[in-house]
Amino acid sequence: MRHELQALLRCPDCDHELELSRTGPPPGATEGPGQVREGALRCGGCDRRVPVVDGIPRFVPSDDYAGSFSFEWNRFAVTQLDSARGWTLSEERFQQSLDFPLHELKGKLVLDAGCGMGRFAEIVAKYGGTVVGADISYAVDAAARNLAPRTNAHVIQADLRQLPLRKGSFDLVYSLGVLHHTPDARRTFEALLPYVKPGGKVSVTLYSGYNPAYVISTRFWRKLAAKISSKVVYYASHLAIPAYYLYRVPLVGLVAMAVFPISMHPDPEWRLLDTFDCYTPKYQSYHTHVEVYRWFRENGLTDIVVLEPAVSFIATRPV
Repeated sequence: MRHELQALLRCPDCDHELELSRTGPPPGATEGPGQVREGALRCGGCDRRVPVVDGIPRFVPSDDYAGSFSFEWNRFAVTQLDSARGWTLSEERFQQSLDFPLHELKGKLVLDAGCGMGRFAEIVAKYGGTVVGADISYAVDAAARNLAPRTNAHVIQADLRQLPLRKGSFDLVYSLGVLHHTPDARRTFEALLPYVKPGGKVSVTLYSGYNPAYVISTRFWRKLAAKISSKVVYYASHLAIPAYYLYRVPLVGLVAMAVFPISMHPDPEWRLLDTFDCYTPKYQSYHTHVEVYRWFRENGLTDIVVLEPAVSFIATRPV
């Protein structure tokens, strides 16, 4: 944890500022200048105490409903990371979720709500924004490792429904492919809005419910997957790697995708990741543009823009 993060942190219970104490790194570990590897945060208002473990403030005692993501993002820690893969796929995907060019992130304060292993947070930091990545799962450990070289990137383990951050602070809050994996996507969306500063923007992407065959099929298989361990589903998901070539046969692929959907990403590792991701989350909801548009309008957001992929929007919090 870098000291700069402390100014943004607030007690999620009483919204009071937090005091930081350092206990020092564990034996054999290193601690860079301006960093706290092990320590604690204490609320001066209600005396709540939050541990800092491996440089990450841990505002939740466990990964709750997101255990599959703890496994997923530590196993696939660099699969979608541009800097590790030598491509710009994540950068291109992130640009789709903005209505302004990436270079305008410079000097902005950004919240990555559901950061996973830091795929998009890396892009924000690369373009000069200061980013706080928050996730309820132990994906934060992978994110902290991936973002370690970036002094303008911070990671916290926290529940998106009760974030320990200063309200009205962020120029951009985004949550891409995350809200539909929470117990109530709309309520989680609304919980993020207070952190957007007046004139700031919020961007989201949710799963689309426009393909009934896909939705019905995935729900059926997810019920079966829920009865077995995530690791068994992980090994079964390897079938997607060779099945990709069969699914590319036009008629065969159409039928097969309706019966048992898999990822059709051309990269085998990414294909395995996406297929596993499809069947293991505890919560997985599907949405329409009309539905999510109403979320934005009914919460007073303006300048609403429809984006791609799936169900994606960006809008502005009024001044």
